[in-house]
Parts: sequence; structure tokens; C-alpha cells
Amino acid sequence: MTAQTPTPETNAVKPARRGLRRWSWLMLALPLMLGGVAYNAANADAHPGHGEGDGAGMHERMQARMDRILTDAGATDAQKAQVKSIWANLGPQLKAARQQHMQLRQQIGQALAAPTIDTNAIEKLRQQSLQAIDSSSKLLTQGMVQTAQVLTPDQRQKVLSELHRHGHHHMGLDAGE
Repeated sequence: MTAQTPTPETNAVKPARRGLRRWSWLMLALPLMLGGVAYNAANADAHPGHGEGDGAGMHERMQARMDRILTDAGATDAQKAQVKSIWANLGPQLKAARQQHMQLRQQIGQALAAPTIDTNAIEKLRQQSLQAIDSSSKLLTQGMVQTAQVLTPDQRQKVLSELHRHGHHHMGLDAGE
């Protein structure tokens, strides 16, 4: 039987939240964060001028941030090298998928601005855009899983704690609390 606790607002009985669900979300968020850092670093030159400095500067900042987070989590130099290698190998594929998606978005915009709207052509571009996003998602997931496999459970928890401390609530770190 599930433990239940009454809530003061309604005096209704709600199931107690389980710690496993909370930690499941946290374990999913870690590779997402590392993947996001690496993805942004791999694509830093795609949008020079966005944020501070040029694309190369952004790449360096993202690499430094990833290194600091991994260092704070107690990752060894070998683990850091493995994580860096994972994302360096995925970088060109992620960049190509992003560029393809950006080109498709541009084509959709052009099709919408045309004197005559070709609904079928726009739908085809939309579907191609979704395929490009799915390709990026698959690559990111691959990198996240590989990254998570490099780190120990304790290191993953430390990384998540660091992210939470710096306000990365938008990543689902509060889920299950």
C-alpha cells in the first residue's frame, strides 16, 4: 500500500512522492546539461555575435564551463578527456544537423513570403525540419548516454547539485520535489 499524507490546503490525501522518481529526473538532467554545454560549444561558430564575443570565444567558454563542472564533480583527467572526445566526435554531425535545420527554416520563411503559398511544399519542408531536429536529438541522446556512462553515480549527483546551485531549474531539476 502506498504511503499517503494529507495536504494542509485541502486536507485531501495525496500519494507521497517517491525518491526514486526524483533521482530519475536528476540522472536524466545531468547528461542533458553536459550535452547542452557540448552542443553549444560544438555549434558556437554557427552564430557569431550572439552573446558575448565571437563563436570561438563562446566555444572556449563552454569548454571551460564543462571542465569546471567536471572538476568540481571530481572527474579525473581521463574522464574529462573521454567526455571531451565524445562531444568532439559528435560535434561535426551536430553542426551539420543544425545547419540543415536552419536552412529548412529559412526555406519555410521564403515559402511563406512567396506571392503564392504552396501548402504542400511548406508541409514537406516542415517534415524535413522535424527529421533534422530528430537527427540532432538522436546525436545528443547518444552523447548524453555516453557521457553518463563515463561518470560515476556520485559524480553525476555532484554535477546536478552544482547545476541546481546555479539556478538551472529550467532543466527539470526540481521535478519530483
